[in-house]
Formats: sequence, structure tokens, C-alpha cells
Amino acid sequence: MKNLLLFITLFILSSSLIAQKDTSKVEWIKVYFNSTSDHSFALPNNESNDLFDMIQPLIDRIDSAKFSIDLVAYDLQNMRVGHALANASRRGVRVRVITDIIHRNHAPRFTQPMWDSLRAAGIYNIDDSGTIYHPDGQIIELYESLPNSGANMHHKFAVFDLLNEDPEDDYLWTGTMNITYTGPWNTNATLLIKDSGLAGIYGEEFQQMWGSKTEIPNANKARFHKDKKNVSQNIHFVNNTKVEAYFGPLDRDNRKPSISNRITELINDYARHDVHFLAFAISPNIPISEALIDRSGRGEINLQGIIDPAFYARYRNNDQIWAKPEMNFGNRKIMSGREVRKLHSKTMIIDTQYPYPEKHKSITIVGSYNFSAAAEIANDENILMIYDNKIANQFLQDFKGVLSRAEGKTYHHYPAIDTSVWYENYRFGRNGNIEIELETNIFYPVELLGVKIPRSWAGHKDSSYFYSEESNSYLAELIDGAKLKVSSGNEIPSHRFSRYTAYIKAKTDSGIIDVNRNMLASGHASYSSYDRQPMDSIMSFKVAELKAKDNKFGMWAFPELFETKVLTPDAKKMIDLFPLDLNLATVEELTFIPSIGSKTAEIIIEYRNKHKGFNRLEELTRIPGIGEATLEKLRPFLFVELE
Repeated sequence: MKNLLLFITLFILSSSLIAQKDTSKVEWIKVYFNSTSDHSFALPNNESNDLFDMIQPLIDRIDSAKFSIDLVAYDLQNMRVGHALANASRRGVRVRVITDIIHRNHAPRFTQPMWDSLRAAGIYNIDDSGTIYHPDGQIIELYESLPNSGANMHHKFAVFDLLNEDPEDDYLWTGTMNITYTGPWNTNATLLIKDSGLAGIYGEEFQQMWGSKTEIPNANKARFHKDKKNVSQNIHFVNNTKVEAYFGPLDRDNRKPSISNRITELINDYARHDVHFLAFAISPNIPISEALIDRSGRGEINLQGIIDPAFYARYRNNDQIWAKPEMNFGNRKIMSGREVRKLHSKTMIIDTQYPYPEKHKSITIVGSYNFSAAAEIANDENILMIYDNKIANQFLQDFKGVLSRAEGKTYHHYPAIDTSVWYENYRFGRNGNIEIELETNIFYPVELLGVKIPRSWAGHKDSSYFYSEESNSYLAELIDGAKLKVSSGNEIPSHRFSRYTAYIKAKTDSGIIDVNRNMLASGHASYSSYDRQPMDSIMSFKVAELKAKDNKFGMWAFPELFETKVLTPDAKKMIDLFPLDLNLATVEELTFIPSIGSKTAEIIIEYRNKHKGFNRLEELTRIPGIGEATLEKLRPFLFVELE
């Protein structure tokens, strides 16, 4: 009897790993990319869907829904989707929406129109704190927020027509893209899948978070983050293509399959030849990274990866493995991305260049799951593992396009400028860059043609050219509150290195200002011959600069200092500040040191408090991210004084 009970128990626990029997007759997977792929790597008749309008496949499916739409969005802003959801609700489709509390109202200019439209269409919404937003405007909060509500509800998926029993109606939309205005410009991949099995388990995941089988959510039964159970099936077949699907995070009892463990298993036990990844983030100290580094270090696999510049810089500044020289030697190539905006992908492809494809399926790993500890243990995530050579080849084409841009061989597509429009929304960047909102929430840099503004160095609290602060302040005040028009004579402004170079006119209450010429005439910039300019503009700009010099305007009052370097105010502080006693330094003082950010500074102080001070400077190597190489960089700035 005990053996029978044990068998039944093991069967129930393992049932989530049993393949789901196909129920729909027509099944397929379509993949979309919004950046430029390298089609020279395409298999015959297998070019990827690149440069795609990533929002349109989702809208088309919303418009085609007959019975139900269940949508989960970490960040929901794009009103093309909002209008489609509202229209679906008005034609009788049941629409349910789940969002992340942190991102629900973080940008009211973009989120409020969404909530107003959904509310007017009678659509309910619940977030991961358990707060319910009613169509009549009521906001019902739980007495206490749902557990672990500080974690991210990081899903981005939608399930269609599960309310109807016919499996031929079931579709799933998912991928790496947030449903925002910037999402289609960040480098992403999305998938549309017609398969009742996969749609069904994503529907199960939705149902746990909704807490009700009706159109009205039940916060008392809603479960997010660690309180969710595993779905009924993790292995499926779309026609003959095997697909594994998993949901994070781990539950409190660790009964759910671990996404990290499964990816690590595939790297260690399945990969025979190569692994390629695109990563918004890939923490160096997680099992996934350790497996990639170990196997490539032993020469067992070729490893190529591109990491978003913000995270790559973090790894470099903390002297972590992904940014070290050995990651670009021999069979390894790990680089920082050079995309038009964020490299937001979270994709990994295994053995897509294996020389015997008929004997070994390539695997594509894709979803909302960042390769990080938080994705594994805290956040709501989903991921697919697709065993198919053609799909992996499409992801390889996307990867090679990103790699080509990272190497500076090609450039990303970029938003177009309308030279007839007066732009009202913009923000002022450093070094004369004006970032203009060319599309909704897409701010893109425009540099002043024919103008060289004294710049500040991009280094950590470093130095700048003489008059940089004054010139940048003058430009900011000059355009403050104005409307801007961008042109380049009779031509479209030129584009290089992820920025436009152009003439800018500013319309104010007192008239129209030629911004480029004004900067020269006021002595806040010098003439630049960079890029093509009409001859009459060249003459006009040179005359304006000459008059400013003659009249000693602006920086020309001190011509001997022109193009000399001066310390920034922060750098001046550093001269008097260092070296610091490590046992007395504050968080703010520590952050003035190159290679130490605010997070590392806080960890140093926590360590100091816990251990009642540092006895030796070498103890800093016990701080995450500080190795021997970083310690040597820190020695000129720090000392430990002992009694």
C-alpha cells in the first residue's frame, strides 16, 4: 500500500514534465524581430522577419479574437494596443488585464490614457499587489498587499479565445518586448504561436494571478511571485516541434522546475558546438554564466554574446568576468551592444551552427526571463525552449545583425525626422546634444551642424574643456520652452553614430532663433567643418565666429584657454578629498572613486559596520565585484589607519 501511495505521489509531482498531447489540428510558430538581421546566415527560404512592426501582430490577433483576451504586461503604454483592447471589449470579447504595480503609474503621460480607455470600455485590471481597478473608477486595495509584492511582475504575454472550447481558436503571443512606445525600438523578439497546449498553460499562469474564472478578478485568491504553483504541463509539441515552457519564480517549497537549472543543464549536457546569446542582463555569478564560461574555457563550445551597454559597463566597472579580456580570445567573443536604444533581448541559441543539423536539433531559449538571480527567485517570468533548426536559424540571423552593429560594421535603423514639424517635446543632454521626441516617447539626439561646443569628458567625475559648463547652460536656456524645427538646408539631416547632425531653429514668444549661428555669434561655441554644409552657411558661420572673437564674447574673452582642459567641480573636490580613511569614509565620498558606484559603496559600509571596521585594505576583495585588479585601482584613493 505504501509503495502504491509513493508511486501515485511521484506520478503527480512528475506530471508537469509529461508532454501535452496535441489537440489543435493546425499549429505553427511565427517569430518577429524589430532590428536588422544578417540574412547572409539564413537557411534556404528561411529569412527572418526583421525590421518588423512588433506591435502589429499583437493588434491583429486582438482584432481577430472572438471570445476572450487575457493580457499580462509588465509595462502597458502603447495606445495602439489600448484602442484594440477597448474595441474588442465593446464588441463583446471578455478582456482581462494584469499589470505590475511599479510600472502601472510610473509615467502618467503615457499610462493614464491607457487606463482611461480600458476603464471606459468596461475592462477590469489587477496588479501584483492585489489592487483591483474597476471600470467605474473604484480602486480596491487589500488590507495588506499580496506577499512579495516588491518583486516584479515581469511577464509580457497574451492568450486568446481560451473561453471557447474549440482548440482551433487558441493563440499565444509572447516574447521579450514590453508593450510600450519604446518597446518596438528596443532590440526585441516576439512570437505568435497557434497551439492549444501552450496557450492553455499560459492561460493557467494567468488564472493563478487573476484569482477568478470571471471577468472580475479576486484579490483574495490571486497568487503572484513565489505563491504560484507550477502549471499542469511543461513539455509540448507544436506539430513535431518540441517546446518546453516554464514559469518563474521558484515557489516557496521549490517544487516548480527551476528555469536556471534547466538552462544550465542544456548548456552542460546538450550543447555540442556553440552557444550565442543576446542579454539585457546576464549576472556573472549565476549557474548559467558559470556553465557558459566553464565549457567555453575548456574549448568544448564556441561562445558569442552581446550584452546591453548599461549592464556591460557595470560588469566592466566592477571588474567582472563578462567584460574581461579573456572573453574575447580564441573561441569566445563577448561584446557590448551598439543598438539604437536598449538591447532588451533575453535570448540564447544552442548549436545553431552545429555542422550536422540532421543529427541534432538546435534550441532557442526566449522569453521574459533575464539571466539573473532576481528572475529565478523573485519575479514573475516565462520562457520557451524551442527545438527547431529553422527557428534557431532565424534567431541566429538576428544575433549576427546585432553583432555586426556591435563591431561597428553596420548601423541600426533609426526614427525619421520630419523637417516640416515644430517639435514641442525634447530634453537637453550634455555636450550640445538635444534629444527630440521624434515618435511617442522616443527621444533621439540631434547635434548642432557646423558647431563645436566645449565638451565634458564622459569619464567618472573627470574633466572638461574650458567653458563647457557655461556653453551648455547657455544652450539649455536658449531653447527652454521653445518649439524646435530641424533641417539641413534643402536636405534631410545626416545621420551617423546614432545621432542626427542638423540645423535647429527655436520658436519663442519673441521670434525665431537660429540656434546654430547664435551659439557661434555669442561666443559659446567654435565653428566645426564636420559633415557636409552648404557654402553660404559655412561663410555665415565663420563670419559669426570671427565677430565673436573680435568682440571677446563668451569664451573668446579668454582665448589663451580655448580648448584647454579644466577639472570639473566634482574633480576639484576629489583633489582635497583623497586619500580617504576607509573606516571613516561616507557613501557619498566613496562614490567619487572610479569603479565604485552607490550600490558597492553601500555594501562596503555594511561590511564595515558588521565587522567593526577594516583591518587591512585587502579586505575589500571580500566585497562582491572587487577583485585583485580593482583593488589595485583603489589603492591611490584609500588607506586604513590603525591605532
